[in-house]
Amino acid sequence: MRALVYLGPRRMELQEVPDPVAGPGDVVIDSVVSAVCGSDLHGFREASPRRIPPLVMGHETIGRIGAVGTGVDPERLGQRVVLKPIISCGRCAACRAGDINRCREGRLVGRDLAGGFAERFAVPATAAVPVPSELPDEVAVLTEPLANAEHVTERAVREGDVVFVIGSGPIGALMVRAAFLHRARQVIVTDTNPERLAFAVAQGAEGVPGDDALEAVTAATDGWGADVVIDAAGFETTWALGLQAIRPGGHIFEIGLGAPRGMVEFFTVLGKEATITGSYAWSDQDFARSLELLAGGALTPDGWLTRVPLAEGQQAFEDLADRGQPFKVLLELG
Repeated sequence: MRALVYLGPRRMELQEVPDPVAGPGDVVIDSVVSAVCGSDLHGFREASPRRIPPLVMGHETIGRIGAVGTGVDPERLGQRVVLKPIISCGRCAACRAGDINRCREGRLVGRDLAGGFAERFAVPATAAVPVPSELPDEVAVLTEPLANAEHVTERAVREGDVVFVIGSGPIGALMVRAAFLHRARQVIVTDTNPERLAFAVAQGAEGVPGDDALEAVTAATDGWGADVVIDAAGFETTWALGLQAIRPGGHIFEIGLGAPRGMVEFFTVLGKEATITGSYAWSDQDFARSLELLAGGALTPDGWLTRVPLAEGQQAFEDLADRGQPFKVLLELG
């Protein structure tokens, strides 16, 4: 079968690889579409200790169950599913609480085992979640990234809040939509890329260029600051901007993967009694809620998605890394 294999920084290659086998409790998913996530792109751009080549990445995937292992109901054959890519132990305290993103033994499809940038891949049956028939592929494929946004906004955003989102890539745009679903009064978003900013504005946000962002937040809050800052970029400059923009006692969520380390002005953290929280992936509840929201029509990603054949995957990754375009790529496999 064909798979897009990551071979090292900025190197992806379409290869013939062995077909997967469904072990006990497993299913084989025949991929239909698999979206490129920002973390996939991060792995493509630079050597990552967490993505070891050769590797088939991809964890935002829609497909159909093509084979089942022993112990799996054969009635599931042919079922249309969305990949739930965190593989947790199910036994630890975090898993028992539903916080599978904190599992001590957790693995991620497309990082620790072969993922969706292939015609077929094998996962535990619990990682293949049925998709409502009325939900189109190009919406259902956003279940996992929307769950990331739900994981932040469910904890952070309250009715009437002013929310400031830094970075308007796909995750930033989803944060905007999720903030409104949690009844934010106003969402201000900034980005250095005006084309990307437009996608967040289409979700109802007030978009402002980077140089004007702090002034816009200050004006919108009578000089007090945003109730919540969501940093979907993750650079030293955006950490600083978030601290400047947050109100005293406000909450900053860091989700961007821009820089692994840097300086933070902790006198400002102390003086404002600001809370800074890192956010990784999602819980069981967030994932289920995300699929429920999409099935209910909470998001219409008009103009977001560009379909690209799997064979053109290397070029698609280069375009995303070098130009930030297209906005969101779906690699077609089915």
